[in-house]
Amino acid sequence: MSAHTATGPVNRLASFLRPRKQATVTDNENVTQLTRAEKSIQVLSVENEALKNANEALKKKCGDLQDRLQQVEEKFGVEDKNGDPAVDQQEVKGAGVGAQGGDKRCTVSKEAQVKSEPSSPLSLHRQPGMSIRDHRLLPPELWLTIIRWATYAPPGLDVPNFEPFLGSFDHDNKGEADAKAVKCAVVQVCKLWQDLALGILYEDVKVGRGVQHLVEALGKTYRGEQLGRCVRRLELPYPHTGTATNTSSDLALQILQYCPELETLVRPFMSALPDSVRYEFPTRSHSFLNLKRLEWWHYNDATRSGGINSLLDVLRHSPNLQYLAVGGEMWSSARTGNVLELPALKTLRVRRINPVFVRQICQWRLPSLVHVVVDFPLEQNALETIWQAFGARLCTVEFARHVGFLLSDQITRFLRGCPQVKTFNYFLNFTSPPPIFNQHCALECISLHAFPCAMVTDMITEVRERLRLHLAFLSRSSFPELRRIILYGEWGDILRDPRLEQFTQTMLSKGCTIERATGGMHSCNQLLSA
Repeated sequence: MSAHTATGPVNRLASFLRPRKQATVTDNENVTQLTRAEKSIQVLSVENEALKNANEALKKKCGDLQDRLQQVEEKFGVEDKNGDPAVDQQEVKGAGVGAQGGDKRCTVSKEAQVKSEPSSPLSLHRQPGMSIRDHRLLPPELWLTIIRWATYAPPGLDVPNFEPFLGSFDHDNKGEADAKAVKCAVVQVCKLWQDLALGILYEDVKVGRGVQHLVEALGKTYRGEQLGRCVRRLELPYPHTGTATNTSSDLALQILQYCPELETLVRPFMSALPDSVRYEFPTRSHSFLNLKRLEWWHYNDATRSGGINSLLDVLRHSPNLQYLAVGGEMWSSARTGNVLELPALKTLRVRRINPVFVRQICQWRLPSLVHVVVDFPLEQNALETIWQAFGARLCTVEFARHVGFLLSDQITRFLRGCPQVKTFNYFLNFTSPPPIFNQHCALECISLHAFPCAMVTDMITEVRERLRLHLAFLSRSSFPELRRIILYGEWGDILRDPRLEQFTQTMLSKGCTIERATGGMHSCNQLLSA
């Protein structure tokens, strides 16, 4: 509550009660003064009621936040012998010292404790049934961990490391919005929480309305550093980098300059660019020295302006890029004098792109490439071009969750083009079962995801037949090096299918274990019993 709001009624009350000099007044003047006094008292009463309501609303918000943080804290299961949260005794003593004049960010003085309202979620005095080891006296390190868990929105910040099936599901917009709301509330609780959570609040930024305010916020200095240094992931839609004039993209470039620690840059897909967005003038380039992940949707009109609107230009200025996801249709292959080289790129994710785009990618020099994820079976068998260019060095290939893989056999073509691949991941219900593969293959691990396909949910007979064909492909194909099959997702009734039990026995006899991904999407530690 602002100081301006609180002092207005106080000043008026003081003015009303201030002693006045004796003066001779008429009866009319006395009546006028009394009327003014009554009006002042009415105004004070209304404003006092408004302040009271605002205070109650603030206490409720803080109480809700406190309850949520308590739930997160309980997940740690850290308790002492008496069942109270385990807090170092030194921390409790230190809190008492802080109340006498040390760090008062999480403590209050004895006088303040006496005056504070018992139901206040931020008061630190001991209430009936409350342990002396109150969770509000936790050290900052634990608070930071709790705040991180409370503001986590799956899948969280995109990372450059490859993990099976990560990114093959719809983005959780609601979870992201909820996490942002919690972050905004946390930084307003107290000074300590602001210090801990301000970096978390600014680590993931999406450029939208109010670009000028965003630029000002990122340029502000907090504890000696600009807030822009906290940004790790930035989503920059194309309308903000239009070049209708030679200065139209200046704000976007200024945002990038304020984010020197940026690790993930997203140029998102848009169904259609607004008519008001034009690309008439060239735009400048920007150096992305710390960029590790780039998600890029290609638009030919934007590419004409170059700089931060050109994929090739951004890639040339990203020497440490490790993960690249590309989509869109390229009208003509760009001819450059020097071959583009990305020495650190390990993962290439291919979304819906046309053959011209595929040929452009296959001209690049990618010495560290080991993982390829395909979101969509490309037109004109363009995937075979990728297998020919990079298949000999690949370790992992993954087919994402798309019904396009049900329309044709993509697995056989992939295995023929990538005989040295060690790991193959695919969605069982979204991939056409291939025939028995009798050529030599170096596969050591196959991961299967059981996410259901809504298009074939009601076709029980077809689902069972597809399962039979997939199991036959895995058990009878020529995979002499296969040692692990990992099951992701909810298998449910499939695990009780007699055919799967027989399949498990067959694979165990060949020295191949069947595991389930448990304890999280990307951990595998449960062996299926024979």
